[in-house]
Amino acid sequence: MTDNRSEQLRVEFNEWAKAGRGESMERGHRPVGEQAIAKLNVQSDARVLDVGCGSGWASRIFAQQADQGYVTGIDISDEMVHVASESSSAFGNLNFQVASAESLPFDDDQFSDAFSMESLYYYADMAQALSEIHRVLKPSGKFVNVVDLYQENEPSHQWIAQLAVPVQLLSTEQYLTLFAQAGFEDCTAERLIDPTPVPDDYTGGSFKSREDLLKYRAEGSLMITGRAKK
Repeated sequence: MTDNRSEQLRVEFNEWAKAGRGESMERGHRPVGEQAIAKLNVQSDARVLDVGCGSGWASRIFAQQADQGYVTGIDISDEMVHVASESSSAFGNLNFQVASAESLPFDDDQFSDAFSMESLYYYADMAQALSEIHRVLKPSGKFVNVVDLYQENEPSHQWIAQLAVPVQLLSTEQYLTLFAQAGFEDCTAERLIDPTPVPDDYTGGSFKSREDLLKYRAEGSLMITGRAKK
């Protein structure tokens, strides 16, 4: 990620953190995120990397699961890292760092598992980010990536105009290709469905209409999973 792009993301997500959007993102992401976390099947001695950790909610779940291991959450936003750290003081096996997935400050083969929720498409060089995640995973280490904004989910496309930062809009096939090119094997794509009821009186927010939200929910979140081949 270029310095200008990194700074643009840092500034924007810092504003989100100051506005309390880390907590609102947790409410929105958690119903699907918990399904993806269950698919990762983290072991008690796991070493987990949470890429784009936001407020740290997923990192805290992993810290409970990996009670004999450790968890590191990274985010481009120093304010988000501050929020995550302040909310996670009870966990001795959990730490947060300001970092970009395009240049991870970790040794090769350091982690057994990696997770990312609604983060990967912000990176200008997604191939480099995936290569870095692959590098820091040990052989056969598993990476689970979840995105709500992707080509097949047409209602999600309206977010692009709402965001103050550029994003990449990729198809399922493009994600699978990038994963394979980065060295991941056994790559699969699944859709995860948010079971949260849609209010009858929904009048807009993330979506222009209740119909758009229902269509988005029917398509589901895209989960791409792969194992690091070394």
